[in-house]
Amino acid sequence: MTEELEQRKKENLAKSYTPNGKCEEFIKLVGENSCFVNLFIAANGVGKSATGANIITSICFGPQNDFFKKPLFQKFPYLKRGRIISDPTTIKEKIIPELKKWFPSNRYKEHYTTEKQGKFWESKWKTDTGFEIDIMSNEQDSKEFESTDLGFIWFDEPSRKDIYLASVARTRGGGIIFWTMTPLDYSAWIEEDLYNKRDGINVEYIEADVEENCKEHGTRGILQHKNIERMIAQYPEDEKEARIHGKFGHLLGKIFKAFNRKIHVIRPFAMNYDDYSWYMALDTHPQVDDHAIWMAANNKGQKYLVAEFIGKGTAAQLASEFKRIEGGMRIEGRLIDPSAFNADERNQEMSFGMKLNELGFTFELGSKDLVNGIRRTQDAFAYEMVGNEFIKKPEVFIFDTCPVAIHQLESYVWVKNRGRTADTKQDRGIPIDKNDHQPENLRRLLMREFKFVDYRGEIMERQRDAEEEKISVQRDAGL
Repeated sequence: MTEELEQRKKENLAKSYTPNGKCEEFIKLVGENSCFVNLFIAANGVGKSATGANIITSICFGPQNDFFKKPLFQKFPYLKRGRIISDPTTIKEKIIPELKKWFPSNRYKEHYTTEKQGKFWESKWKTDTGFEIDIMSNEQDSKEFESTDLGFIWFDEPSRKDIYLASVARTRGGGIIFWTMTPLDYSAWIEEDLYNKRDGINVEYIEADVEENCKEHGTRGILQHKNIERMIAQYPEDEKEARIHGKFGHLLGKIFKAFNRKIHVIRPFAMNYDDYSWYMALDTHPQVDDHAIWMAANNKGQKYLVAEFIGKGTAAQLASEFKRIEGGMRIEGRLIDPSAFNADERNQEMSFGMKLNELGFTFELGSKDLVNGIRRTQDAFAYEMVGNEFIKKPEVFIFDTCPVAIHQLESYVWVKNRGRTADTKQDRGIPIDKNDHQPENLRRLLMREFKFVDYRGEIMERQRDAEEEKISVQRDAGL
């Protein structure tokens, strides 16, 4: 009898799966089926993938133990077709082994079949309970995710937004999405569009620190504390928040690491016309929205991004919009993307920059020096604090009325090598060329070293010059 029990246990490990406390919370969240998108935002080592695989197991084969006796698992209410999405290495080395480990079997057969269908992994799965699952990679084109309707989707680790949107559209007949992740690559949009919009109906989440899976400090944890400490000691500094605590905020490869909403983003305040000089930068492209930003500088060396514009239009339409935004500003200089002065030789039209010039907006060409511009911006965000007091203030602050600039500065990241060559090739040292317009504008403004102009002193100087000229004319006339 004992041998038979042991054999049955080996045949169906899911019946003995025991989640730690946070994994149990996530299983309950998904199992209650009261929320559409369910996020498990957790550190490395918490057991996310095993939890996801056991959720899939109980969806396809019914509740495997008491932890899964929830409505979603007892009677799955949606289309019996699902999708699992992760990166290729995780699929081959983690997802597929976990599914094979937890899916039930007996000594004679497996209760599922798989096919590779041209992939390097088993990409199509069918269970003897009528479920079909496709396993797809983050490296595939988003159009490939629009092929079929789905009843459930499991994202393991962060994914691109276009993949998410293409997949979520396939649940139009009803479905559920659950997501297990450590928030590193592709995380910025997830934080903004999902995490920050938690409402318990459309989006809900569970967060977990690595200590949740510790034998000493967690609930039903399986890791020795000394092994956790050894593991986290090896993590790069800018990845520790995500890998140890499962927190957003330290985006992998972030260019402006010092940029912090709590420090740099402030509420707007009234600016005296006499005490500030205003400058504008415009990044214009024919295929995407134009981006403009306005910066105010005072005589203390402080600079403030105070307004922004994002949109398309003719030169006349943009000029009208700029005049509206600039009411009350004393504009001392303007910069523009150098490409704005490229003439359209095919249509024999003057350049967009020249059209703006004719409408009274005189621009200088912005700098093309990307590397030094990034360094200059990094320096401008640098600060030092002791307690709540600044030892060194940042040079640049941003009004919270500039949300696009804030988002683009936070999500401005370096191009990183991926896949098999990641450890053998040096990163290229260039930013990802996407949603970088306001960082471009800011770096050009800072590279130009615009400063406060005391126009009152200039007026007094002009008055003195005029008076001296008058005296000279009178003297020459013998008056």
